[in-house]
Amino acid sequence: MSLRVSTQEIGRHLVLAFDGALDLSSLPRFSDALTKHLRPSMSAVLDLDGITVLDDAAVGILLGVAARRRDAGDPLAVVCTNPDIIDRLRRMGVGAGVPIVSSVLDIASP
Repeated sequence: MSLRVSTQEIGRHLVLAFDGALDLSSLPRFSDALTKHLRPSMSAVLDLDGITVLDDAAVGILLGVAARRRDAGDPLAVVCTNPDIIDRLRRMGVGAGVPIVSSVLDIASP
């Protein structure tokens, strides 16, 4: 399954929604989407609700992006309701520095 990416601006928040598998074959597309769309001074929300597979390398990319945004003072949050994906994110430390919420509306109210 290929990775699909869509973007939407809600108020001052940019929402990047990912659909499909975040695995070794889709890492370049994931990384390119983050590089292309994430802008300074705009809150970013990564909607991972459509993700079916999440491998360690993808989490590593996410952690790197989160650290750079945190250092720059640019907020980042993750939307996910899949308990397996949430568990994996938390076990790898994502929840410690990046809020994991169940809906874009939890963060992105204009």
